Amino acid sequence: MNNNNKSNTTINTENNIKVSKKNSNNEKRSIEQLNLIPIDTVDSKSENIYKKYGIEFSGNCYTCDLAEIAITEQTLKLTNVCDVNLNREFEIIKITNAKSEIEIKTQQSDFIFTEIDKTPIYELKITGKEINAENLRISKYYTLKKLLKKFEQHDCGDFEG
Repeated sequence: MNNNNKSNTTINTENNIKVSKKNSNNEKRSIEQLNLIPIDTVDSKSENIYKKYGIEFSGNCYTCDLAEIAITEQTLKLTNVCDVNLNREFEIIKITNAKSEIEIKTQQSDFIFTEIDKTPIYELKITGKEINAENLRISKYYTLKKLLKKFEQHDCGDFEG
């Protein structure tokens, strides 16, 4: 095997979030995808992180205007929480991983995810061009989609919109 045709790049965070690239003439690109869901402060006085945060009821259950975020090695994709066909993609130019911060640069904007709790809970700040996409409202806080069921308020309950 000729190693000159291959390059590897791996970016890890403390929470095993991994973005990796493998390139060669015969290999397909592979990646562990990072799926983030929007959450909000539910009980600011709670010391239990799973009670303090939960789904934003209005954006998930009533107006359905929030955006989930999926990050791959090449794109950051916003998808409406209620309609997977409503989405917007940004090509990633660069990913920078500091101790408690992940910065994703796109041509339009920079998405800065700051880890505010080891759960992990991320606070998202966007710099550069404002993201104005109907029904793809950006939340202030995000967590891993696979952790949603651990939060006390993790669904719309009996709400029928």
